[in-house]
Amino acid sequence: MRRGVAAALLLAVLVNLPLVHSTVTGAHVERRGVLVGVTLAIDLLLVLAVLLVVRYGASLRPVEMIALSDVGRCAPGGRFERLDEDRWEVRGEVVEIAPDRVVLDTGGRRVVVHLDGHANPVGHQQPARVEARPL
Repeated sequence: MRRGVAAALLLAVLVNLPLVHSTVTGAHVERRGVLVGVTLAIDLLLVLAVLLVVRYGASLRPVEMIALSDVGRCAPGGRFERLDEDRWEVRGEVVEIAPDRVVLDTGGRRVVVHLDGHANPVGHQQPARVEARPL
């Protein structure tokens, strides 16, 4: 999806450029200072948007963890905190359940916890807690 968004924004920049637009469509584009300046400013904003999607798009992917304990119920609220060198506490709302994994929304990001044989008695859209290690 990230590549699709970047491609769409890049296409919007190229279509919006006066020289490219006049070349592709054959239309005459007047080169008034204000119009060209506004167009270039919008183009720069679109390029910045493409760069932000490419740069920070990776952080939108969920974190993958392996459960070290059974998933349990907890008080509402998200938390994704390191307990020690290889153990993390993941607390959040259950947004997806599968036989071998559960996806928790910790507020700031989604965490996919592979159950690895551990139980998950917590239902969909309920707060859950699990100790896990990175995949």
